Amino acid sequence: MANNFSGITTYVNELRRTDFWLEALSGNDVMPFVEAVGDVIPNVKENSFTLKRLSGSVTFADGAACSDDFDNGNDTTITQTTISLVKLLAQDSFCMHGEGYETYFTAPQMPLGQHYAGLAPWQQALVNEIMRRLAKRYAVNYWQGNQSGDTHTLNGWMDLLQAAVLGTFNSSSNVTGGIVGSTTPTSGGSAGTDAEGVYNICQSLVEAAMYTTTLAGSDLQADLMAGNCYIVMNPLNREFLRQNYQKKHGLAMPEIVPGLAGLQNNAFGAFNFPGYNLPVITQVHIPQNTIILSRNGNQVIAFDAVSDTTKLDVWLADDHDTVRWKHRSKLGLGWRALDGSNLKYWGPTT
Repeated sequence: MANNFSGITTYVNELRRTDFWLEALSGNDVMPFVEAVGDVIPNVKENSFTLKRLSGSVTFADGAACSDDFDNGNDTTITQTTISLVKLLAQDSFCMHGEGYETYFTAPQMPLGQHYAGLAPWQQALVNEIMRRLAKRYAVNYWQGNQSGDTHTLNGWMDLLQAAVLGTFNSSSNVTGGIVGSTTPTSGGSAGTDAEGVYNICQSLVEAAMYTTTLAGSDLQADLMAGNCYIVMNPLNREFLRQNYQKKHGLAMPEIVPGLAGLQNNAFGAFNFPGYNLPVITQVHIPQNTIILSRNGNQVIAFDAVSDTTKLDVWLADDHDTVRWKHRSKLGLGWRALDGSNLKYWGPTT
């Protein structure tokens, strides 16, 4: 993160010590989300971590007579999902002599003398900006995996979701299919009735979940009714949801009114989808074409140490000129159950 002063002029107002325009304002909203409805697993040292999954079914036999046969086929199956952890590194340095700090930050705000140990009042603002950039990068990587400029390989939740074979939901022939639709979400058209309207999409996801109940698998229907599911989308789709609902029903439904007020006070506050104890959660870096309904606890982040993601080491190098910073962490992402019995999905299939 070299500091480029090209095109700016010397500060003339000595009181503007730390008046930076902070570009990386979109911080990490993922940790509160996954702590609320997903699962955070700390203290994972190994490079590959498994999530255990228990499933099975129970059948009844005729109980009219005594029996010593304890092999009635009521078997339990233990399977697992693997999370691969990746080590992440970010680091850079800056030199108070070589990058124009005395020129652009002005001498009265720099420490006296030429033997700098830091940037005095400027250093905290610079470190805060680095942390904001790191938080934003984490949020993008959690959802969408490594991006341009990254040299690590991290599979985000969307990478894993689109690589899974979920099958297409059909109420008559494939109720355990996970893909409910793939068209681009909108506000529902002029009358709000288009299938691509976000409120209509959410209704389709709920209906698909209601069809999904099996003796030997996950009862997504019962979990939704019990308040053990969530819907997640990005801010634009959340606004489309509001517009779509307003076009169809106005603002009279009591479940949506507190949510609309909440939108004005807390852009990331969850509100229940009308008719159910089903929170609609906003995530900035989930793709625009994607809306997910899932069981609670499905999305997982495994860390070596959670605190590593908010830790930045800053020190004066042995050359006594360069201030260096380094950030390290180790983490991996996964889904406990990536199938249509545990989630319903609107978005691209690959």
